[in-house]
Amino acid sequence: MTCTCRITSYYNSQGNIRDFFKIRMSILDVLVGVGMTTSWPKVDYAGPPRALPVLLDGCVIGSLSSGEADKVVAHLRRLKVSAASVIPDDLEVGYVPLSLGGTYPGLYLFTSPSRFIRPVRNISIPSSDGKDIEHIGPFEQVFMEIKCPDGGNGGRSTTFPATHEELMPTAMLSVVANLTPWSDHNQSPRNMYQCQMAKQTMAFSLQALHSRADQKLYHLQTPQTPIVRTKTYTKYGLDDYPSGTNAIVAVLAYTGYDMEDAMILNKSAVERGMCRGQIYQTETIDLCEGKSNQGQRIFKREHSDKAISSFVDSDGLPYVGQVIHGNEPYCSTINQVTNSKRVYNHKGSEMAIVDYVAVDTKNKQHLQKKRVNIRFRHPRNPIIGDKFSSRHGQKGVCSQLWPDIDMPFSGVTGMRPDLIINPHAFPSRMTIAMLLESVAAKGGSLHGKFVDATPFSDAVKGANGKTETESESLVDELGSMLRARGFNYHGVERLRHMVSDKYQVRATGQVDQITRQPIKGRKRGGGIRFGEMERDSMLAHGAAYLLHDRLHTCSDYHIADVCSLCGSILTTAIIQPQKRVVREIGGLPPARAPKKWEWRSLWKKLFWIRFFHRVEAVGFLGGI
Repeated sequence: MTCTCRITSYYNSQGNIRDFFKIRMSILDVLVGVGMTTSWPKVDYAGPPRALPVLLDGCVIGSLSSGEADKVVAHLRRLKVSAASVIPDDLEVGYVPLSLGGTYPGLYLFTSPSRFIRPVRNISIPSSDGKDIEHIGPFEQVFMEIKCPDGGNGGRSTTFPATHEELMPTAMLSVVANLTPWSDHNQSPRNMYQCQMAKQTMAFSLQALHSRADQKLYHLQTPQTPIVRTKTYTKYGLDDYPSGTNAIVAVLAYTGYDMEDAMILNKSAVERGMCRGQIYQTETIDLCEGKSNQGQRIFKREHSDKAISSFVDSDGLPYVGQVIHGNEPYCSTINQVTNSKRVYNHKGSEMAIVDYVAVDTKNKQHLQKKRVNIRFRHPRNPIIGDKFSSRHGQKGVCSQLWPDIDMPFSGVTGMRPDLIINPHAFPSRMTIAMLLESVAAKGGSLHGKFVDATPFSDAVKGANGKTETESESLVDELGSMLRARGFNYHGVERLRHMVSDKYQVRATGQVDQITRQPIKGRKRGGGIRFGEMERDSMLAHGAAYLLHDRLHTCSDYHIADVCSLCGSILTTAIIQPQKRVVREIGGLPPARAPKKWEWRSLWKKLFWIRFFHRVEAVGFLGGI
């Protein structure tokens, strides 16, 4: 969706509900006045059709002569642009000519709401006060000739001359794509990568953070406004929601830790607050869930319960600012009828801080606390393995936090960089706009000015305030601003892909009751899958003993007892007396059968993993 796109609705520009019946009747009167017939002419199977169908919101309302279709379409477009016309400005005129229509030529008109439309300039209606702006839809855009306002023809032949023109060269781009500085100097896949990664930044996403209860929210603690920006950035007021940090970047092969898109961060810069952030997670506790709990449970902590008094206040809620580790309590409730208590423990092994506690009272007369939202804050400072990106799709991973005294420095100014990237990131990616941004950002920082980096525009304001549009003005102007050689400035975006959220380590833990293999899931303390490709890799390396260790000894190896008479696998699980099933074993009567341990067969479970019911061995080997 382009940045100028909007959606039609049931309301007009004055906020009143539109009369669609009146609009359709007005369109019908206009079509009848220009030669449309409400009857279908006789079909001539020889040659092209002499009449084209006219459809209004999916219904056939008449036919139109194929020779007069172009004039009728031009007349409808003039009425759309005219402010005094009864034709709405969001009417979609989809004309499919005989030369391009294939099996379904005709005139398709749409007035219904919930349609995408965007503005273009109608060349056939010259105007200097903006009265030539026409809104078109996606259906008619396919069969229209729209040129770019750059003076060129875009490879268009003279057979189909352009009828419309874009309002600006960047009108075809979305809001996110318009934020990339000088994206016309980048390789197109890099611009698409940037559009995807711009949505994954740890940005300053909202202003009312103190009153929000989002399930999961990423927040950048120290955001900055970019020095090099586009007109779209200023137009949509994105300074209120910044998404990155200005960093001093050195393009240098240093220490070997910057290979393969890795980057070195200045440890002192991180300690001063660069790219620091946190994750907010909200836990909701509702005491009205379930009919049996209504009016019985309340938030409260027993005074005699000293074990949780350091975590939970007397009202059953946690202290704001309390540091909670894994499996520690943060809330307590008591049932007023049975006097039984329930303690809510923090799930996971990660440390969290109680940031905010919001109480929702269901019964405002008695002010009873029946629902609370407890928001936890998880600090996320940059560490090794976190993902960063520039505004040109150049993503990388932090490989080292290097001390400031060991960082390279400029011989002229003594300045040390905040970030070091490898120069091999540029040749194959061809992100020339990143080089332009680096030079322009340093010039802007030295002069204390923002630099306009709107795509498809090489205009730069000179020292005299005039705008230069020649091809060499960009390099000349920025070069004069940078008399001294030094490190480059350009923005860095911290992405939400962090090691603290993705690392998974396990030694021993829970296993599946059926397969005896480790359970899956990072939150459940599960293991990492050793799949078929890993198995083939071990076989290719000849590591047969390692394969046996991983897939058998450390996975689903299990020793079970087998009945010597019936061959069934035995278990020590005790069944309730009312469900006890006593079998005859080896001819013994039911009265003399063992009662302490129930002998139970696992043939159903073993059938799921394709084993026989009757086994003779004490142990068995498991596989993938």
